[in-house]
Amino acid sequence: MLSRRFGKVTTAVQTSDSRWKSTFHRREMLCKRTRSLVHKVGLVTSKPHDINDGLLAPASGSASGYDLLSDILRFVQLTGEFVFTTELKAGFNVSFQSRSAFLHVVQEGELSVELEGQPPFKLRTGDVLVLPHGVSYWLRDSMPLSRALEAPLMVREVGPNEATLRHGIGEERARTLSATFQFANQSHILPLLRLLPDTIHIAKDADQSAVLIRDVAQFLILETAEREPGAALMISRVIDILIIRSIRTWARSLTPREGWVGALRDARISRAVAALHQDPSRAWSVDELASIAGMSRSRFAELFMSTVGEPPLRYLHRWRLATAADLLKRSSVAVGEVAHMVGYDSEAAFSRAYKTMYGVSPKDSRS
Repeated sequence: MLSRRFGKVTTAVQTSDSRWKSTFHRREMLCKRTRSLVHKVGLVTSKPHDINDGLLAPASGSASGYDLLSDILRFVQLTGEFVFTTELKAGFNVSFQSRSAFLHVVQEGELSVELEGQPPFKLRTGDVLVLPHGVSYWLRDSMPLSRALEAPLMVREVGPNEATLRHGIGEERARTLSATFQFANQSHILPLLRLLPDTIHIAKDADQSAVLIRDVAQFLILETAEREPGAALMISRVIDILIIRSIRTWARSLTPREGWVGALRDARISRAVAALHQDPSRAWSVDELASIAGMSRSRFAELFMSTVGEPPLRYLHRWRLATAADLLKRSSVAVGEVAHMVGYDSEAAFSRAYKTMYGVSPKDSRS
């Protein structure tokens, strides 16, 4: 009897051990497949503008040179709209009241930029200005005036038939190469993009990037003038490069306490965020992240909240769903598998969270 019972216990233990090994094996296979799929759909493939420039501190234990900013910027999806030039003469006064975001590259001269409630600032030859949020602003003559500014030229929308905006009389004061664009994935946007300033001004003398942006912008003139097949796509891609480069340059200029990107230059927060990015499916705890950052739990939570703008686990939640949205758009991976890849135990729970954040189900987001 004892022998038979012992045999049953032994068999049960063996069965349990077998099940455990089977579960462990399936989990290992899923992890391997996840890593393979992630590489196949390009989640870790660098774009041309994703070259690591040493801006942010690499995470401890991660691959050397891990570029956290590029990992975030891969979610930036831009749609270039229209390219135009401006010819601005004495007394010019142009009011932009559009929902679009704008890029201006000053080709020649000097002008004043004014936003409501903010002090005006000057742009000079070679300077670059990005206005990412579609705010109202004015481009005005900055020279000492012998007469009043002209009545403002109101620009509510820029269309394909408006290749050149002209305003003012007499002597030419400034010329710009300009473009409008939109963030195509507004609902998926991360804290980085929500916290971009109203203006990103890159002075020619302050950063070599201004020269690079100015030179690349010349392609917009060529593509707009020639209008060969594929020109619209080419224009959109060039604008994408220009805006990403501008954001990178702006981020480099920040101190560790200036905004979300600047905060990530703090190596402790950078390590924690990088860990989340590299393994979003893991059941992270604040204690584990604090340990990676080398801080106490309370101090880490406080610093993370003050710099990133939300608690660590809420940020993880948003990052998981942003990663999932990217996977759904760029791959044919089944929804259930995407759910597991970003840390959800069930497809139903994932679908509910996804719809709550983006307003559509994962399946509908592919249509």
